[in-house]
Amino acid sequence: MKARLPVSSWEVTLVVAIVAAGCWSATLSPYYLSLDQILDSTRQFIIPGLLAIGLAIVVITGEIDISVASTLAVGAVLLSKFSAFGVPVWLAVPPVLVVCALLGTLNGLLVAGLGLPSLAVTLGTMGAFRGLAFIIGSEVGYTDFDDSYLYTGSDYVWGIVPVALLLFVAVALAIGFLLHRTVFGRRCFAVGNNKDAAWIAGIDVTRLKTIAYMLAGVLAGLAALVWIGQYGSARGDNADGLILFVVTAVVLAGVDINGGKGTVLGIVLALLLLGTLRNGMGLANIAGPTQTLVFGALLVAGVLRPLALRVLAEARNFVRPASSGAGKAGS
Repeated sequence: MKARLPVSSWEVTLVVAIVAAGCWSATLSPYYLSLDQILDSTRQFIIPGLLAIGLAIVVITGEIDISVASTLAVGAVLLSKFSAFGVPVWLAVPPVLVVCALLGTLNGLLVAGLGLPSLAVTLGTMGAFRGLAFIIGSEVGYTDFDDSYLYTGSDYVWGIVPVALLLFVAVALAIGFLLHRTVFGRRCFAVGNNKDAAWIAGIDVTRLKTIAYMLAGVLAGLAALVWIGQYGSARGDNADGLILFVVTAVVLAGVDINGGKGTVLGIVLALLLLGTLRNGMGLANIAGPTQTLVFGALLVAGVLRPLALRVLAEARNFVRPASSGAGKAGS
């Protein structure tokens, strides 16, 4: 059970891959390594990053939630309604986060409370929440946001550091502490490793998983606030198609899709790698479908990685006794 935050060999591999992708991108543009460009380019992974951290909490408990992007859309259109009625952003954000938390809680109750398969449940709520976003908002969209609503996703601190980046760092540190330094986090890993054993040990599995889904909903609500700041628009199809990037980040981070393993550090590194690759492919004018193919291939590679490691470990264990046996025979 990995509730601590060691730097694993996979995370070191991700760092090497980030450096390699950065070097490749630097050859495509003389401005790539400028501090302004690097900090500004981080904005492209903040939204999927917030969703990925929320999803990782759920996956660590042994479940999945593919409805987080639709929850973001609900949050975005709700913020547009508050803005249209002239409600200050500091009064609008809390109820939006509550609604998104309730959507996540609904997923948790259906999955953990009723014992339904999480993939089927969140596939259904992905469509239901998306429909709800269209009902609340519209296909036309809302763009007349007050400037205060746009601040988090579009403004800068000291003229160079995106406010959204500071928000993401704060969230990553908070969730990292929650998962790797608290009883709640240790219980998440325990449930992901063996939910039956965790239940016998006295852990309320249903409550724990429901809280995990609720946190994923809250982070989707925060991502909605960043979304309207970056794009200045809220409509029912916001973040449609983003789930591939989000799931790829989680799997590539080393979070075991079966639960019980993963770190927030791995999520951050995977996001940096994917963001660097996306930036580089954009500089190289690589078409969108090709970029999607690359991310899909990385997702498959991330899923296959644990299997490949197990096969290599078994092969190493098989060869080692055979080698020692041959040595004894020779002596």
